[in-house]
Amino acid sequence: MYKKIAIFPVDYDNATLVRYAFMGEYEPIALLAPELNVLEGCDISRLDGGSFANIKLFINYEEKIQESDLLYLTSSEEFINNKLYKKLFDFSKELGKEVIVSEDISKHFELSTQYVGLGDSNEVLTDIPTPHKMLTIEVPIISIFSIGEKCGQLQTEFMARKYFLSKGYRVLQIGSHDFMNNIGCLDIPDFMFNAKVDPFLKAIGFNRFIHKHCLVEKPDIILLGVPNPIMKYNDSNLNGLGINPFIIQSSIKSDIGIVNMHFGDYNDEFLEEVRLFCKYRLDVDARYFGVSNTSVLKDVDDPDKLEYLYITTEFVKSQLAFDTISDQYTVFSSFSDDDINRVFQKIENELQANPAQL
Repeated sequence: MYKKIAIFPVDYDNATLVRYAFMGEYEPIALLAPELNVLEGCDISRLDGGSFANIKLFINYEEKIQESDLLYLTSSEEFINNKLYKKLFDFSKELGKEVIVSEDISKHFELSTQYVGLGDSNEVLTDIPTPHKMLTIEVPIISIFSIGEKCGQLQTEFMARKYFLSKGYRVLQIGSHDFMNNIGCLDIPDFMFNAKVDPFLKAIGFNRFIHKHCLVEKPDIILLGVPNPIMKYNDSNLNGLGINPFIIQSSIKSDIGIVNMHFGDYNDEFLEEVRLFCKYRLDVDARYFGVSNTSVLKDVDDPDKLEYLYITTEFVKSQLAFDTISDQYTVFSSFSDDDINRVFQKIENELQANPAQL
């Protein structure tokens, strides 16, 4: 029997967690971010523009927490209210409910000693011999990237897991969001985000992290959600300069890359530029491009700030061709079940064509 999990606050970025909570055997209760209370009673598809999910949005927080088995508190770019987080946490504890707090919320409010985090991502750098070398990983790796914020990367990660598990593969998955630890995925180890750790040692350590789990779990395929965008948007929106993706991809050899992008008018020339960037900077062949239900715009009043226009899957699909004119690239709607199934069938066929891969 599924546990009922109340998730707060739910907005565009967190809607994906609600959609795929069932993969961890949870029945989600979506607690809407206060700023979006006009959407109370609507289906979650009103937030992300995806297919109808039959999951309502609620703002009667305490009533819904009473109905749940546990509460998951996560971050929201639009909502930062320490008092409300603490109020819901304390209310849940008074009821004897289990409370899970995402790592970023725990750190932001300095609640790490009081609040319970997700899983164990406290992998440490140990037993790194010299001379340094990378260990070979004899399992095909699909790396899932993002070109910016709100690009549907998490959606693609969940759908990739759903597809390959449904085909009977043993899947080792490292997720870009710590919630994925609750559905059987691994977290990116903490040392990868520690500014005091040398980037060279991060790469060596991540290589050994993957190698160790391969020996234990013996997967058929590895799905890797690479955190942070692969490049800066502009000189005002640096996206971490793509440093984490560079370090991670320096530690492994991915067989296939999927790049998640905002909605836009893309042509073969643009896709080729992104492919070459991935080839020479990240050492991965990226010919699959997921398009999200967001379009990015510059703020008229503040050119350094980005704004996002939210659109529907139907509109995105109406503007895309699944294969490009040259048939060298595959462009798909990351919120379309049909597109996702087709793209992963295509990837599976590509890997099966090479017996050494899958």
